[in-house]
Amino acid sequence: MNKYLLAIPLLLTTCLVRAMEAGADAPPAEPVSIVWVILFGILFLGMIAAFFIYLWWQERNRGSSE
Repeated sequence: MNKYLLAIPLLLTTCLVRAMEAGADAPPAEPVSIVWVILFGILFLGMIAAFFIYLWWQERNRGSSE
């Protein structure tokens, strides 16, 4: 079991080195409009807020039904 656990950092290091080598040859990424970044941020934070509101709503309804 220990030999498998010791192999994990070596595997991750090897994958990281390969990814860095492949990334060095890749062309630079095209810039993205700030509108899409803001839209993503609003949607991302909105989904997180909606999830917590849903949890709060469920907890409130569970407490009133008892």
